[in-house]
Amino acid sequence: MANNNSVTKTQSESNEVKKHQQILTMIALMTSKLLGENTYAKSSIFSERMARGGQLFLDKPIEQSMSLAEFKLSKEVQMGYLVAVDDLRSVTLDQVHYMSLWATGQNDDTIVSRAAGNAFSVYLAQSTDQKKFVNGYKTAVIQFIRAIAGENGVVAKITSAFQKLSFADAEKLANDWFGSVNGYMRGASPFRKITDGTDDPVDERIVQGLFDEINNGYLTTHSFGDDQMPLLGNYIYSGDDFSDQTDLPAMMTQSLTDISLSEAINLFVNGRFSEVLDLLCSLGLYTFVYQFVNAGQADLVGMPVTTATDMQQVIKITGSQLTDIFERFSLPVTLAELAADLPIIDLSNAGTARNASQQNFQQNLSVVMDNSHQPFINDRGETTPVNYGFVEALHGLIQATYCLPILVQYTVTRNQLLAQIQAGDYTEPRNVAPADFNIASSLGDYVEQLARFQVDQLMPIVKRGKDDYDGLNQSGSLSAFNHLMRVAPQMRAVNPKYAEMPKQTKKLYYWLYQSSFASEIAAADRVQL
Repeated sequence: MANNNSVTKTQSESNEVKKHQQILTMIALMTSKLLGENTYAKSSIFSERMARGGQLFLDKPIEQSMSLAEFKLSKEVQMGYLVAVDDLRSVTLDQVHYMSLWATGQNDDTIVSRAAGNAFSVYLAQSTDQKKFVNGYKTAVIQFIRAIAGENGVVAKITSAFQKLSFADAEKLANDWFGSVNGYMRGASPFRKITDGTDDPVDERIVQGLFDEINNGYLTTHSFGDDQMPLLGNYIYSGDDFSDQTDLPAMMTQSLTDISLSEAINLFVNGRFSEVLDLLCSLGLYTFVYQFVNAGQADLVGMPVTTATDMQQVIKITGSQLTDIFERFSLPVTLAELAADLPIIDLSNAGTARNASQQNFQQNLSVVMDNSHQPFINDRGETTPVNYGFVEALHGLIQATYCLPILVQYTVTRNQLLAQIQAGDYTEPRNVAPADFNIASSLGDYVEQLARFQVDQLMPIVKRGKDDYDGLNQSGSLSAFNHLMRVAPQMRAVNPKYAEMPKQTKKLYYWLYQSSFASEIAAADRVQL
């Protein structure tokens, strides 16, 4: 990049708020699609976006680029265009975000300097008409951004494919995708650091799997949707390209690479864009299951708040609470945060690295790097997180797609067991075996087994409630029950961290405690989920 000027703290905070809101919007859209509803399309947010030019991922419409006739009138315009194409050979995702801002009309120096590549300032200084040079450069940028984030661009294509998925499709996707990643992870922690990728067989397998993910990941190799074609890979751009419409003397262009805009776009989409999206989404799914969908996640049994057993009702309720669940789990909000949380993708010690720093994907995908491939330090002495811009919303959409079926499967199984408990058909522990996703035949089977195991671990609460009621000594309020969970050794053993649980999980525990006698006490005294 020509000049990595830092964005002010106020701008950064504003961008984070916008980014978070955009991700939540996409999650809402995804869940409404999976439910077969069109409420989102009727919303004021959607209508406003469509009225402003149909750019679902960009805050403003992409500007109209100059016509070919205008382009041919000026050699400075043509030179600016070709310099931009040369820069676009090695564009970064952080840079693409600022390019999108520039392409949608934000022309201040900070944005332009972060959007433009290395050659921009060099050739700009030599230009005899800098305004025309910049216009030519920006024309290539606009065409590039339109190809990626425009109405019929790459992101729109991927978004459309995910939006067309039925819930059953999303369920199959989550199962197959997780199975693919676990094929090389095999239960390994994504928070471990690779120390030897050549002699240690576990590290060697994971390293090979991660490189395969980068080069030919799940979204690049697996058929998807109605077209039964991979979402990524083999992209061929066929839009506007003025690369061969110049009439510049050879001496002006001899130092530039002989590459067209189409080739630069294809290189980016089939290269950096696909690699990053596939790697981070794949590891994001695996990490979600590894970190949050496990027996040690005691809070999982308390979400979402519903006792419904009807699948469609559970889908609707879970979907409506999905963003709250993500926040309670403290899932990374941005792709940069996700990358920073994954030491497993630092392959600089893999043993096969020709250039170790370039294989530290944890660092490269989380912070902006300078031209020497070192973390860029801003004027406050801090590293600068990569801003993935409109790609964040796409990630939020994909995340919602694979997380919803997991949570729904867990909730349906849990609620079926709660119904058995309420009916008095499940009163004693069943000695359910712990869940193990390396043994389970699918992710869905693992999630179902996990729900059975976690509920079974709570059966001492049911027994204690019955014993206390029979002894006329039951806890008559949630606060009294909370005290019981803290002081009674048998109850404390069920969950030593009970005090840290959110209120809705505590209410579920209290519901279990009351389950054997709830019908015999006043409605006002029964806990409601």
